[in-house]
Amino acid sequence: MCGICGEAGKADGYQVDAARIQKMTDALSHRGPDDDGYHVHQMIGLGQRRLSIIDLSTGHQPIANEDRTIWVVLNGEIYNFQPLREELLRAGHRFSTSTDTEVILHLYEEEGVDCLNRLRGMFAIALWDDREKLLLLARDRLGKKPVFYSQLPQSLIFSSEVKSLLTDERLARRLNPLAVHDFLSFKFIPRQDDLIDGVHKLPPASYMLYRNGEMTIRRYWNLEYAPDARMTEEEALARTEEILAQSVRLRMISDVPIGAFLSSGLDSGMIVALMSQMSPDPVNTFSIGDSTQGYNELPNARLIAEHCHTNHNELVVHPDAVKILPDLVWHLDGPYADVPALPMYYVAKLAREHVKVVLTGDGGDESFAGYDRYIANLLLAKYRNLLPLVIREKMIPAILNLFREKTERKSWRQSWRWFNTMSMLPDSESYARGISFFHFQNEDKERLYTDAFKQMVRGHNSLDGILSRFADDRVRDPVDKMTFSDLMIRVPEYSNIKIDRITMMHGLEARCPFLDHQLVEFAATIPTRIKLRHLNRKHLIKKLAGKYLPRKIVGLPKQGFGSPINTWLRGDLKGLAEGLLHSSMLVRDGLFRKEYIQTLLDQHASQQFNNGTRIWGLINVEIWYRINFGDRSPVEMKENLKDLFHGWQYPQKTAPAGSPADSPVAAAGG
Repeated sequence: MCGICGEAGKADGYQVDAARIQKMTDALSHRGPDDDGYHVHQMIGLGQRRLSIIDLSTGHQPIANEDRTIWVVLNGEIYNFQPLREELLRAGHRFSTSTDTEVILHLYEEEGVDCLNRLRGMFAIALWDDREKLLLLARDRLGKKPVFYSQLPQSLIFSSEVKSLLTDERLARRLNPLAVHDFLSFKFIPRQDDLIDGVHKLPPASYMLYRNGEMTIRRYWNLEYAPDARMTEEEALARTEEILAQSVRLRMISDVPIGAFLSSGLDSGMIVALMSQMSPDPVNTFSIGDSTQGYNELPNARLIAEHCHTNHNELVVHPDAVKILPDLVWHLDGPYADVPALPMYYVAKLAREHVKVVLTGDGGDESFAGYDRYIANLLLAKYRNLLPLVIREKMIPAILNLFREKTERKSWRQSWRWFNTMSMLPDSESYARGISFFHFQNEDKERLYTDAFKQMVRGHNSLDGILSRFADDRVRDPVDKMTFSDLMIRVPEYSNIKIDRITMMHGLEARCPFLDHQLVEFAATIPTRIKLRHLNRKHLIKKLAGKYLPRKIVGLPKQGFGSPINTWLRGDLKGLAEGLLHSSMLVRDGLFRKEYIQTLLDQHASQQFNNGTRIWGLINVEIWYRINFGDRSPVEMKENLKDLFHGWQYPQKTAPAGSPADSPVAAAGG
């Protein structure tokens, strides 16, 4: 795992500035604290920061071929590099290292860009072919590793992170209003643009060719949904277990210690159980909890750890965990620090004290239909038939408004409000609107935006990115349409961004066996009747988990890492949120309305509505905006915000015995 960056000139005669490449590379030092490397020659510059995982002694990058006409840098891992290496050796290629990176180099010599189809892993690749004066950039199929780029008048610059691009003074730091508009809807951006105008994301499963100033982007992989109507549950179960076990085994290849994130969920539990069967030593596992009722997963995570005989480590998070929010937003290059990002930061920090690589359970819900909204969307037609439109439009909202919000997680009132609102929309729109329901809907934005900002985003529909995937006529089944949309948009633009940035800010590599493309491809052939048996979400994985995990775990409702943000924003963090938003620079600069922000705060404090997700989103946008467009340099603004967050008087907490008194997390085991 690494950070990569570089620049390619538009034409012969262009000279890349080595100092610029070094500045870009230095901005990625957290991603690769073990080594740095450069290749700068005439119209090409490549930089790399390395986190040494495979071939610790000879894996220095960039790597060149025998005649030094092709150079490559890699961020990620190629899990099938060993058989590919043997194949290339038989074909006469000579290797100077034992790394997976060099395999890409020689495979490109054999097959050109088609070599991407042979790779099984997570990767962002930059390859320079000096004979062709050609830059190749490529991302893995599900977008686990990022590539950002910007076209300048005389060149193209690229990097693993936006902050690296912004070290180049030729790239203007300007706000992209449409990206802000999208973010407020989904807490991610479902398009290939960034919050900084002129910065773009290379799409997942795609490659870019840049030559003579001309840029071409093409897809090299498409997920095909072709459910096999003849498939039995037993066949689906056996094949899923086989591919998942193979995926875990491949991701355990490492020359450094590995471990796993462990919640109380089936997915991470399955990964840990399989790892424990394959490892000669106890697996290192890492869990996080919260003392608030309904948020402490530690007892059930501990049950899995004991069942699998792991070396288990735990932390308890308290409200002052938000002290790290400015650093988190800085490393995320955007306001993506949703509520689960806080505990993930601390569990990643804990894991890095013990290992360099962790396996996670991310991706299982999307391929195997694990979200409640998949079932809810199937039930909407029955609900529409049961209750006439006039009752759903008038009577149900009036009844729901009689009650106050008290519970922390989604209450019956929130769930019914969601379900009732979605029932009044077409199926495709209900799915897209359903994802954004607890964030900012169009009617919320009308009240939040100033007239000037409304003009900037006029005519732009944030739902289009989701709707276009849902409307893909290659996918027929309603549940498949939902899982397909999630895998193509929500996974790369939300889940993978969070996993990549938060682990890499600690110099930790995260690997996701459920996002192995061969497993995802097989899951796309499993009929919905097997995935959702009797409206039981993730039926297949539950049945498989019964072979590996305690019965109690298999029957638990879905949870995952989380924090009680609604409770915190009514109590310990209420004053901090008000102080930050009352002095909002977004309001000062004429983008948002102060009155509506105050309405959200008042509604939340009075328990009229649980606005915690919206308020938390505004806090994150505010922090990101101040860092990038404040009165001082971005680094100075970040430090100023850190002073504000660290200086806040958080209520005293009671930490378990043996934990540091001034720590936002308390050790609960180890």
